[in-house]
Amino acid sequence: MSYFLFKVIDAIIPLIIIPYLFKVVGIENYGIYAFAYALIFYLQNIIQFGFLLSAVRTIAVIRDNKKKLSKVYNNVFTTQVYFFILTMFLLVLLIVLVPKIGEHYIIYCFFSLLLIGELFSPMWFFLGVEKMRFITIVNVISKSAFAILCFVLIKEESDYIYISLYHATGYIVSGIIAQIIIYKQFGIRFRFAQFHEVKQTIKKAWSSFLTLISPTIYHNTSIFLVGIFGVPSHVGFMQIGSKASGAFGVVNTIMTSVLYPFLNRNKSAINITRYVFIAFGILLSLSMYFFADVLINLWLNRMDRQSESFEIIRVVKYLSPSPFLASMISAFGVNGLMIYKKDKLYSNIIIIGSFLGLVAGLILIPRYHYIGGAITIIFALSVKALLSCFYLIKTMRKQKQI
Repeated sequence: MSYFLFKVIDAIIPLIIIPYLFKVVGIENYGIYAFAYALIFYLQNIIQFGFLLSAVRTIAVIRDNKKKLSKVYNNVFTTQVYFFILTMFLLVLLIVLVPKIGEHYIIYCFFSLLLIGELFSPMWFFLGVEKMRFITIVNVISKSAFAILCFVLIKEESDYIYISLYHATGYIVSGIIAQIIIYKQFGIRFRFAQFHEVKQTIKKAWSSFLTLISPTIYHNTSIFLVGIFGVPSHVGFMQIGSKASGAFGVVNTIMTSVLYPFLNRNKSAINITRYVFIAFGILLSLSMYFFADVLINLWLNRMDRQSESFEIIRVVKYLSPSPFLASMISAFGVNGLMIYKKDKLYSNIIIIGSFLGLVAGLILIPRYHYIGGAITIIFALSVKALLSCFYLIKTMRKQKQI
């Protein structure tokens, strides 16, 4: 229930903020912010580096052993510090070398603070010890701070450059509080791990990194490519459509994250949970398609911009198969192949799906822009879902034969 509340807040607060930002700063300026965040999201994934799976799986088994728990925390956090330094270097390089990014350098400088907040927000730790209420507390603080700052301080069109600053502020505040909780509640003190331990941590997390970054490659890249080949308003349509789509996928996201540590300890429950995943996926996809017009118009009519609402509805309808496909991936991939320790196999599926999605994006997005982006996401998800299903069935048959 705590994690459910966390994901609901994660989905709803942006949906509340977005109409206000559209009204004040306009679709073009919001698109500039959305394009910048699409880039920053890549760097966030580098810092997290798959620890939401690899570290969670490790911690779920040793969570009652404080000494081992401290060691895992120090190894992972030290690794994240190195990745943070790398992302800051890459960001500076992009600002200097890419004119389209350098033109709005102040937005990216503000977003660099978000990377600090990402470093200090170890969701992987709270998921591993299954203390979901701490995740909820941290997230409420982060999202609420962002929302309040936007509503209070974004008052005119030129204020769009500060959206990224307020976004980052919420992350930093919540990250500091997360570290205090870890110190006070779990008695863990950070100490830098040795470099060979960092290398080992990266090696263990590599497959999980590919697993978690794949949605970024074909989902976030679709938004990023729309920004490159289209105009800022197209980025706005694509990003808002994706946000609306993400709201329909909240249930699947919650189930995936909550059940992952549980299924690592209770493999006998995999078959039952698979049917639950698929049932919810079908229901959500049908709801997304048939209720898109009503929900989007209800949401965006406040702005009196029917043409923009229509374009977002188109994106949402094209994305409507995504909850079902995501549930297939969760049931057969993350909570299937990964549970059976088929990390390398699942990584190969990720690489294939992501590569084909990237190729599809390069073909479709320059011609169809945000609609091409939506089709790209569905295509990549379909490849990943079908391959995950096929190989899990094959794996389970072999296990029975043994």
